[in-house]
Amino acid sequence: MTVQILPSAWEGLAQIKYRVRAEFGEDVAQRVTDQILNSLERLEQFPDSGSMTPDPWLNSMGFRMVISDKRNVSVFRRVGEDIFVYIIADTRTEYTKVFTEMILASPDIVPGPSLDPEQKRDR
Repeated sequence: MTVQILPSAWEGLAQIKYRVRAEFGEDVAQRVTDQILNSLERLEQFPDSGSMTPDPWLNSMGFRMVISDKRNVSVFRRVGEDIFVYIIADTRTEYTKVFTEMILASPDIVPGPSLDPEQKRDR
């Protein structure tokens, strides 16, 4: 089992690190970043861990999430023997809305079985 962190997730991680560094300093920012990456690393051994997202459509497509440090969320999906991490975000943001809009705008960004954006639009 391998965990692949996609560019959109790396970007989210960088934004979190920047925000935490500005507010609390480099040491805290590095600790938060390490906690997030460690939670994703555990998915290699426990690929079915995590919990459902707050969005039923994302759940129906097989997306799950892990919370790190109570304030950060990583949304991922298992595809065969790979786990793809799509976003890393602050839990206080509208991360499911942003992610859903990202999928609807460009469904090919999601590796694995195809998604049906029309299903979400019809809701």
